[in-house]
Amino acid sequence: MVLRCKRKVSPWMWLWWLIGLSLYFHMLVAELPLSLKNLAIENIAVSECSDPERLFEALPQCYFDHPNKTVCFRGIENRRLRHFRARFNRTAELILCHWPWRSFNPNELVELTPNIEKLSITGESLWTLKGDFPMLPYLRAINFTGTKLNFTSNSTFRELPALRQVNMRGNALVQVAPFEFSSDHVDIFLHGNPWNCTNDMIWLLEEQSGFFADKSTLVCKDWKYTGRPVLTAMEYKRNLREHCKNEELRNCTCRISYLRLSDSGRTFHPLITVNCTGKGFYQLPSYLPPNTTVLHVANNKISSVERLTTIDHYKKVQDIYLDNNKIVSIDILEDSAWLDNFRILSLRGNKISRIRVYSVEHALERNTHVGQLYLGGNPWRCGCRFATRMQSFLHKHESVVVDSRNITCYILDDEGNRSYHYMMTLTPNDVCRSTAHNKAAVYDVLSIVFASLILLIVIKLAYDYYIYRKYGKLPWLIMKMP
Repeated sequence: MVLRCKRKVSPWMWLWWLIGLSLYFHMLVAELPLSLKNLAIENIAVSECSDPERLFEALPQCYFDHPNKTVCFRGIENRRLRHFRARFNRTAELILCHWPWRSFNPNELVELTPNIEKLSITGESLWTLKGDFPMLPYLRAINFTGTKLNFTSNSTFRELPALRQVNMRGNALVQVAPFEFSSDHVDIFLHGNPWNCTNDMIWLLEEQSGFFADKSTLVCKDWKYTGRPVLTAMEYKRNLREHCKNEELRNCTCRISYLRLSDSGRTFHPLITVNCTGKGFYQLPSYLPPNTTVLHVANNKISSVERLTTIDHYKKVQDIYLDNNKIVSIDILEDSAWLDNFRILSLRGNKISRIRVYSVEHALERNTHVGQLYLGGNPWRCGCRFATRMQSFLHKHESVVVDSRNITCYILDDEGNRSYHYMMTLTPNDVCRSTAHNKAAVYDVLSIVFASLILLIVIKLAYDYYIYRKYGKLPWLIMKMP
């Protein structure tokens, strides 16, 4: 037998349940870290657009409410415009719910609602504005919410002398420009947009108009700065811009590659990338912005990497690209702290013919951060000992030496001509075979040995003769002979 209990739920119980749920939500938001707290977007819905009696109409509909309020769903039909033009002309507040088209032309408001004072538009189909707002002398409040609007120009609202408020919360804006207004003061609300902080919005730090009422709550949504306050990201970008003006960097470009949240969740640590490619450097720059982790100095005339070991700015540089320079040797990096902690080292296209294989191999074994090493495009010499050691090194660390299969070395023939071979496929016969030069060297050694033996024999004979004449004593070997 199954017992069923029916109990009528009191309206007061529902009320207490809703209050408890609301308090729980606010507690969750309060516990969010600094970088995520601003992601909780407030309710910005236009109430008239949520009317259930009007919401599910299939065709465009307009409702003329008093006093002088017009609410239209899914656009405005031309037929309705012709029949109700007088009512539209008297409209002071126009609300366009669920706008069905990709764009909205503000210039149509001049004939449709010349006396408009408030304008609200919602609808995820709306992406762009066709031009700036025209002269509308009474328009004082504009509200775009819940759209896909992603761009506004600085002159969008310039021709509105009575404008006092612009609400663009909850849209798809990724960048904002300093607006131009003809009115004395305008409150601008921009919270809840997916701001792309890779764009230049540093001017927000410097503007003192007070127009941007909620700029301190704006949050980045791009992959690099996601969850970071826009003003914080711009502050770091402004500081980096000043550091990058250092005379030593000579027109290099600097950017923040990532803004990392500290373990405490209260501060941020920027990771900086400096690009000095093709700037005519003869040596590594002596100055780098603090927290530089990536340095591009390819296509220069650098011949030494000594500064990696002597300048403190390079301690945090994990990735360095030195392609197409004039580097001859990296032996100075042996047993250095930098070689034990680097992540990417690219030396393609330099003038390196040999390296201390054992030194580099030991560094890779100690380095827990190593990711990629590029050595191709250098004039490697295929000596017997070096080639065999280098080949073994490449096979062992093929996952780290990314271009290991493209590394070539050269062998000199008897006439001094170079022949190039892939180092990974060399055989001992290719590099350790006998040559005319090797034979000549052997003959030279044998000649020296024979000459030394002859000299020793002559000295021995002279000694024995001296002993015999003075003491009459024969050599030991002669006395033992039968």
